[in-house]
Amino acid sequence: MTGKSKRTKSKITVDPEVLSLMKGCKKVLDDTKAIDIVFLDLRDVNSYLDYFLICTGNSILHCKALAREVHKYFLEMGIKERSRTTTNSPWIVLDYNDIIIHIFTKETREFYQLERLWADAKQIELD
Repeated sequence: MTGKSKRTKSKITVDPEVLSLMKGCKKVLDDTKAIDIVFLDLRDVNSYLDYFLICTGNSILHCKALAREVHKYFLEMGIKERSRTTTNSPWIVLDYNDIIIHIFTKETREFYQLERLWADAKQIELD
């Protein structure tokens, strides 16, 4: 075994409104040069979480910029953040009800390995 977790990749039914938010958020993150963007569907794994978006920034400053742009995007969509978190951190968590966004520095993402922790979650492939 290689030590990497195996996530199920299959067609997943996602509410069209949530799917639209995910695609818009991915575009914002792509435009802001986020690395290794992953969406996980946690609905079958956990009773109180729906979706995670996990991505990596090059530095704490880059992570802060990613968080700022994601926050602006959700505000433009009329969705407020549920709780305010610090953005001067190697792990930034933004909670937008159905979608919880985790922005990591490379070292922090490797250390916490959320994808491995939630290995039973399905990965959502966005075209």
